[in-house]
Amino acid sequence: MKIKSIIFVPILLFLVSLLILFQNYQKTGDFIIKDIDLKGGTLITVETSSPVDTKLLENALSQKYGSVLISSLKTISGYGVSIQVSAETNTSAILNDVKSLGINPISYSVETIGPVLGSLFFQQIVYVLIVAFILMSLVIFIVYRNPVSSFGIVFASLANILTTLALTSIIGIKVSFTGFAGILMLIAYTVDTNIVLTNKVLKASPENFRSQYRKALTTGLTLIATITITMFLVLFLSTSKLLINIAEILVVGFLSDLPYTWIFNASILEMWIGRRHK
Repeated sequence: MKIKSIIFVPILLFLVSLLILFQNYQKTGDFIIKDIDLKGGTLITVETSSPVDTKLLENALSQKYGSVLISSLKTISGYGVSIQVSAETNTSAILNDVKSLGINPISYSVETIGPVLGSLFFQQIVYVLIVAFILMSLVIFIVYRNPVSSFGIVFASLANILTTLALTSIIGIKVSFTGFAGILMLIAYTVDTNIVLTNKVLKASPENFRSQYRKALTTGLTLIATITITMFLVLFLSTSKLLINIAEILVVGFLSDLPYTWIFNASILEMWIGRRHK
């Protein structure tokens, strides 16, 4: 079976990702789930000596304070919970309510970011991502001087970013300021895997395209497996919320890169090489 016969898979995934992002925007006014440093609000991080029933806590606080986001955390002490509320909420009252539910904090921290500052952070991040993507695209076109292979790399990178953002919103992963560092890393990673593929098959003939593709795929899958395992270790062993957010985004991005690089871009190259040798 030729690779190009399943090119509809990444195309369908891309269209579904766009639909998810569009629906997110219609429902919430945002394409992604922003963390507190991007949308503003108050984040209370509580460390405890025993596990916290997050559902019970969320139900109790939601009835009193309205919209409240609760998530469990990994801390040095072993347990913890983060409570995200609007910026005007009284944090002392929340802590008192937490204690009244039988939760005994070992320590806690409070972080407040205004919505204007959060919006400014987000605008700056989007600007940096756009500039980085444009510069990357220019370099790719200059290096390859081939619209077909250049388009494959650029599209795969763009589609991977959008699909990653769509999947994180489905899973419920909140994207923070540092999380976008993971997006920048993801751009570089996607370009690398596509360059590995392109350089391997670009000079191949239609007859030996499959053998060169398999060599590139072996290299690519080895790279994916190594980095993904590393990121899983970060997820399970790290107590840093910033590192965990980056690792979450990278794991999702590594997996979503597979259909765009090894099916879509490979199909584009296979069709172009076949026509070039006619």
